[in-house]
Amino acid sequence: MLHSVISRTQNDADHSSLIKRPAHTCRYLEYSLSSHFQPVYSVALRRPIGYEGLIRGHSQKRAPISPADLLSLPRTGHQMLALDRLCRTLHVQNFAPQSVNNEWLFVNLNAQSLISESPQTGFTQQLLDASGLSAHRLVIEILENEVNDAGRLKSYIDYFHQLGCLVAIDDFGSGHSNFDRIWQLEPDIVKLDRNLIREAAQSKRAESVLSGMISLLHQTGSLVVVEGVETEPEATTAIAANADMIQGYYFAHPAPSLLTENIASDTIDQLLLSQKNLRTQRSQGQADKINHLKTLFQRTLADFISHESLPKSSVHIFSDPRAVRCFLLDENGHQTKSTLNAFHHRQQVELRFAPLLCGDKGNWSHRPYHYLAIEQPGMTIVSEPYLSVADSRMCITLSQAIYAGNSVKVYCCDLDWQQEP
Repeated sequence: MLHSVISRTQNDADHSSLIKRPAHTCRYLEYSLSSHFQPVYSVALRRPIGYEGLIRGHSQKRAPISPADLLSLPRTGHQMLALDRLCRTLHVQNFAPQSVNNEWLFVNLNAQSLISESPQTGFTQQLLDASGLSAHRLVIEILENEVNDAGRLKSYIDYFHQLGCLVAIDDFGSGHSNFDRIWQLEPDIVKLDRNLIREAAQSKRAESVLSGMISLLHQTGSLVVVEGVETEPEATTAIAANADMIQGYYFAHPAPSLLTENIASDTIDQLLLSQKNLRTQRSQGQADKINHLKTLFQRTLADFISHESLPKSSVHIFSDPRAVRCFLLDENGHQTKSTLNAFHHRQQVELRFAPLLCGDKGNWSHRPYHYLAIEQPGMTIVSEPYLSVADSRMCITLSQAIYAGNSVKVYCCDLDWQQEP
């Protein structure tokens, strides 16, 4: 049967015989192929806004073959392209009659075989015409690191965009993924590699990286799907990282039929509520810690205004082990004295960062803790967490513009703000 399928697709102009194959199942070698669909949920809408088509195969004795093993059977690029088209056809034919809510269909495209075989375009358009599925409901998934020839790949992506289809980059964050390719390819959607959510659910640092990655992808103009979500902590982490869509066994397993009931709506509602409560708890906890430190900081400022001694005044704030360094800036952001490090912090300083430790004669006018203090004199500024250039550790800075010694000064104190591993 493989040869009959390939013979029908060797002539790129003759797509119709393949497209008109019966829906539901088809034969490939000794295997019977069918479609399964896994819902992709919108976090905000709390319902499936699309389904990913996944191929399933069984031998004549009903023994399953894994998708990876099935896709490794073709021996040439031409055979791979034929199997790839067969799978896409099967998914579209099985999806189109079931879908009633204008959902997307995500289908995987083997871009490497497409580029290596350089087929004439037209297959996707005829597939859409034959099935009645609108182009804007088809999402073409492409593995971001599968193709080295980005220029050729971009030309195919442009073609799919011209048809009206959407394009998704799959498994971003694995292998040699990079944002340059995202800028160049301009996908509508980026699906993150499942290992990212597994790591992020176990590590605060990895969670921050995931949030930053999603934020950057949003800035490129792409929506983001976190796939491979299998546990409640992973689902919670994906929502906290501001993913647009989520997909995985935690919400629904792949099945031959589309969902008739929105069984995950209550689950997502509960996740959103839990996330809200967690934010409230964290915010209150952070406020309690900051208020204590701000009280110590005000004592520090009062002492400095009276004595203009950085070492003497810092004793107050250094009584808290989270305070690691104090320094003074002038109105223009220049550091007027060497940085004063707390004793408990000096014992932890790593010599490999020695060139960055002094800080005197530095100009920190570009830092929010300086310019916001200058803009709001007399108000204690609390920075967002950031990576300190002094020791490459996460910190926040308390700062305030004060009048001392006949000039405006900005008194700053860095606080260790390391996240849990």
